[in-house]
Amino acid sequence: MHFFRYLSITIFTLFSAAAVYSGPQNWSEADEYMPIQQDKFCELTNSFREKLADAQKTQNDIKVNMVKKERHEDLDALLPGGEFKDWIVKTKQIRQVSNGDAAIEFELPCNVNIGSSKFMVEGESKWTATVKYDSREYKQLVKLSFGDFAIISGSFIKINEFVKSQKETFYASRPLSSDGSDSNGEFFLAKLNYIASAN
Repeated sequence: MHFFRYLSITIFTLFSAAAVYSGPQNWSEADEYMPIQQDKFCELTNSFREKLADAQKTQNDIKVNMVKKERHEDLDALLPGGEFKDWIVKTKQIRQVSNGDAAIEFELPCNVNIGSSKFMVEGESKWTATVKYDSREYKQLVKLSFGDFAIISGSFIKINEFVKSQKETFYASRPLSSDGSDSNGEFFLAKLNYIASAN
């Protein structure tokens, strides 16, 4: 009897440990690990969308640009130098580009994706913010599949860092979908310096 009780306790402990160390399986679980900085980013993003929608109704470009400038200033205050640390994200896509680097895309819980993308640089479409081939971060990507949660650190890239003629200093972003099916979603260009599986 004592043997079976001990066996039951051992099995229960093993399953409990697996549950503890398996990492988040959905956004509700991931929310427990989300740093304050990431949470505030999503709050600012949702607030910006409401203000932008109101400004666009006026059909006044000056009001629209003022909302965008205010948003950028808020992000600058939250993310000094554009830097973020230990954000919890969900893996959307990992692609290998022609030079061997990895183009990555991760999802945040507020309809924002971040990572690598093709941007027009001096009239040419180029991959930007890729993960260098055979780097530590590159090797960590091997462990990830679609839907897996990961922990990342890095920095958002301002558009005038690679488009020198651009006067504004907004963070480089674009609509999340190219066909306009998701008008609220955004994709931010971000260079990552840390990637690890959360599972």
